[in-house]
Amino acid sequence: MKSTRKIIFLALMVGCGIMLQIIESFVPVVIFVPGFKIGFANIVSLLTLMLWDIPSMWCVALLRIVLASLMMGTIFSVSFWLSLSGGFLSLIMMTVFKKAKVFSIYGISVIGACFHSVGQVIMITLIYQQYFMQLFLPILLALSIVSGLLIAIISNQVYIRVQKGMVKYGEV
Repeated sequence: MKSTRKIIFLALMVGCGIMLQIIESFVPVVIFVPGFKIGFANIVSLLTLMLWDIPSMWCVALLRIVLASLMMGTIFSVSFWLSLSGGFLSLIMMTVFKKAKVFSIYGISVIGACFHSVGQVIMITLIYQQYFMQLFLPILLALSIVSGLLIAIISNQVYIRVQKGMVKYGEV
């Protein structure tokens, strides 16, 4: 019974992540850094990490990236590879810091956001062989700290509400 609940929850998280990623793709970028997004879809990855475990977070994040790209028609495009490389490096670092048990969800979120930017800059440099893109990294890292904190705050608030609902309905 518990595994069925987990599968349903993870499917719901993948669906929510896809929805958030698609909605955010329609929001125009008004910041002077090309392609910067806040990363609202990462809320579901953090929420999955807080409620379940590291493998579940990996499953939700990677499925979200692939399925959202498939739905938007950008599978195997440059934006897909940027999303996948940033997401992959972000997941690796969030896993390392979660296992180290040094940071709260806020620190893990900021680490994930920062390494997502690093992964994207590495990939864009490899794809286009344009090394000047690395000049955007300090700005991207500063913005990643802000967006990582914002995503952690939202994720923590959702987590608190989900926990209250689980207690209210006898799930915990």
